Amino acid sequence: MPDLESSFAQRLAAAAKDLGAPDVGPVAVAPSALEEVGDFSSPIAFRLAGQLRRAPSGIAEDLAAALRLDPPPHTAAVTVSGGGYVNLRIDFAAYAGEVVREALERGLVISPDPDAGAKVVVEHTATNPNKAAHVGHLRNACIGDTVARLLRARGHPVEVQNYIDDTGVQVADVLVGIRELGLAPQEGEAFDRFCSRAYVEVFRRYEVEPHLLELRRETLRQIESRKGAVADEAKQLTSRIVDAHLRTMARAGVAYDLLTWESDIIELGFLSHALDLLMERGVTHKAAQGPLAGCWVLPVEEGAQDPETGEAKVLIKSDGIATYTAKDIAYHLWKFGLLGLDFRYRPWSASGPATSTADPLRAELPPERFGHAARVVNVIDQRQSAPQKVVKEALRRLGFTTQAEALYHLAYEVVALSPRAAVALGVETEPGRTMYALSGRRGIEVGADDLLDEAERLVRPKARDQRTAELLAASAVRYYLLRFGLNSIINFDFEEALRTSGDTGVYLQYAHARACGILRRVEPLPAPSQVVDLAPEGRRLVKQIAAFPGAVEEAARSLSPSALAGYTFQLATAFNDYYEHTDRLFRVEDPARRGQGRALVDALRATLGRSLELLGMQPLERI
Repeated sequence: MPDLESSFAQRLAAAAKDLGAPDVGPVAVAPSALEEVGDFSSPIAFRLAGQLRRAPSGIAEDLAAALRLDPPPHTAAVTVSGGGYVNLRIDFAAYAGEVVREALERGLVISPDPDAGAKVVVEHTATNPNKAAHVGHLRNACIGDTVARLLRARGHPVEVQNYIDDTGVQVADVLVGIRELGLAPQEGEAFDRFCSRAYVEVFRRYEVEPHLLELRRETLRQIESRKGAVADEAKQLTSRIVDAHLRTMARAGVAYDLLTWESDIIELGFLSHALDLLMERGVTHKAAQGPLAGCWVLPVEEGAQDPETGEAKVLIKSDGIATYTAKDIAYHLWKFGLLGLDFRYRPWSASGPATSTADPLRAELPPERFGHAARVVNVIDQRQSAPQKVVKEALRRLGFTTQAEALYHLAYEVVALSPRAAVALGVETEPGRTMYALSGRRGIEVGADDLLDEAERLVRPKARDQRTAELLAASAVRYYLLRFGLNSIINFDFEEALRTSGDTGVYLQYAHARACGILRRVEPLPAPSQVVDLAPEGRRLVKQIAAFPGAVEEAARSLSPSALAGYTFQLATAFNDYYEHTDRLFRVEDPARRGQGRALVDALRATLGRSLELLGMQPLERI
């Protein structure tokens, strides 16, 4: 099916060149603000007026005349309005039927990318395995999961990875609480929630008993040694937490292909191998004096002579402990197949993802399935922008310029608390302050499971059964976290997050269920080859359905889930307008009109359902 908006823009660009415009540039085309002038409009004549030294109205008339001689497909008329706008009116008689047929025949690949073929690795979530997941972690996972779905919808092979930082200091903190302070779960308390509570208590104790910090340092050393009782306990603790995280994320429709463990990176020699490579190629060196004396550092500026003064990124601290960035460089060399070493792989569970392992006796899966990315997308909040730049720069300085360019940090803003949410969580608020930061150390956070539980409680009276309530709640929470742009801080508010009307996931699900209900009530009939008597609401719905491939392409190209969320809301709204302002199909006596209307509703159902799937929301046929 031709993309009429793009075809219109291309014809205008060609006509502008024929008029002698020296710099046509991108041609803006958008749905017409006034339906009476056409379906699409372009202000290109206003932009060309300076170049051609002519009035916009005359330029627009010449462009319209050219397009009438060589019109885009399905053109009914080309007109001029508003002193220089060029307008395109669509001939819906054949176009609507073509839109409907394509919507009903569409496969899994929505808008094929001509550059698809090489693997994309999308890494997201990467929640520290020392406590329960909170709403900020859930936002990360929903963004990453939707990006992976969008890339697959364009034909890209995608591998979704979740990096498990099981040797980090946060794990050591919880082990200090369990081993040294005797903290234990209460009766009936979920293990991940107990660990969240232990984490808060340990930090409180650090503040009043600073000598406990030495226990933390010693615990971290033993974890990183990968040997002994402490390392074994850390692995057991983090495995239990990861199980809890996987269950939480599955409630929101999030899944993974591979879990990669930091402990395996260390145990299999990834880190030492990467450091050797960095040293051999002169990318890093050991500072001999100054504040970073004894540290292996990577200068911030290539060729800079200032690591002695602290203007460098530390990879190995003076006590021999590797920083997160050093491990991340090793990890990304592996992602791109540049390290010369590999993990071993096994299933995490019978129905779950694969996982890396250092144990050769547990290797069950073929290694060629994993890694070897041509492109990497890391979904990490914007506070980690500096370390991500260091990883990219390390690849470049090692000579892997193609891979450095193919490494993309998909940064997003964090979730904060509105004053109302802060009060609900017992946080002391201040007059005039509009947001409050989450803090796992202080216990100031909204648990992901708690939010999903509350959403289920609210929608349960509206749902036909418990499973429907679970899916409806997941839709509400997931859409709330996706509809904000990546550059927007979500000022979390319980009432707003759990709202079920307006621009919400529940609204979208009701639209889909309404379409399915119509199809159950109206028997299938042959749709006429030429559309007859299509109301304005029907024409708007056809245009929204036709815009789906373009919306997917744009959302995937820009890695912007919010763009698809916005399109999906517009699609559902167009359908509800159509439903409210046209005759009920089961009352329509003319078979041609009834068949035409049913086919249009079916096309909407297929398109809305696929769009919901790309947003990670399971479409509901009944609510």
